[in-house]
Order: sequence, then C-alpha cells, then structure tokens
Amino acid sequence: MDRILTQILERLGALRPYATHLGALGIAILFGLIVAVFKVSGSPPAVDTADRWPFPQWAPFRAGPQREVLARSTLWAEDPTKAKVVVEKKVEGPPWRFIGTFQEGDTRMAVIELDQGKRIQRVGPGQPLPNGALIKTIDTSVLTYDENGIEKALKLFGLTKTDNLAAGTGKN
Repeated sequence: MDRILTQILERLGALRPYATHLGALGIAILFGLIVAVFKVSGSPPAVDTADRWPFPQWAPFRAGPQREVLARSTLWAEDPTKAKVVVEKKVEGPPWRFIGTFQEGDTRMAVIELDQGKRIQRVGPGQPLPNGALIKTIDTSVLTYDENGIEKALKLFGLTKTDNLAAGTGKN
C-alpha cells in the first residue's frame, strides 16, 4: 500500500506546475454542476397557447388541369422573337486545298484535299485541278499552277532559314 501511495505522490509532484490551472478547471466544473442542478430542479416555463398554429391538412394531388396547361406551354422552346441570324461562310479560294507532296519514282506528286477534308486526291504535273487550273510544277513545298492564264504558286510553309539549306545553297 505504501508503494501505491508513493507512486501517487510522485505523479502529483509532476502535476505541481499546473496546480493553478487544475484549480481553475475544478472551480469551473463545480460552477457548471451548481447551475445545472438549479435548472433541473426548477419548474418548466409556462406554455403560451396563444401562439399555436394548426397542422396543415392533407389535400389530394390534382395535376390534371395544371399538367395540361404546362404541356401546352412552350417553356423550353426558343423565343421566336429572338431568332438567330445564321451567316453562311463564303468559301474563299479554290474548292480544294494543297496539303502535301510526295515522290513516286522520278515524279513528284501533290496531295490535295477536296470537300473540306472529306476526300483526298493526288495529282501530278500536267494534270488539271478540280477547278480546271493546270498544274505546271510541283516542288518540295510549292505547287505552281496556271489558272486562266495567270501563274499562281501555293506554298506549304513560309520562308525560313532552313529553306535555303534544303535548297542546297549552304547559306544560313
């Protein structure tokens, strides 16, 4: 028994720096218990019956006429007074697009796109394009053609420093 008392006293010695805090905690708990006893021992407050309200009564669901009115209304339709203006895109340029070249034996061929990417066609020098223009030459990234007596050239890429190197000039 002495051993247990010595262990308890050792533990209390470790709590000695917190004695004021533990005392304040004990007083707060005691005060809370006293207030709780007074609240529970008193009689409940009187009920004010003048502030009563009746419970709502159940009404059967009648959706027939309202449902028909809502079904005939145009809640989710677009407002006809706010009609959208549809602007058609005007196709600029020819009805085809130059998209690349490739080498087939000694002949260089061009790849063109028709119907806004739905079809692809390959054409060679001397062959007509879909708009009737005649292909004159096909280079690595340039397609030259004759349209109504006017020579036109389409380039895949803009002029860069690498174009000179690709042409074999050796200049930067």
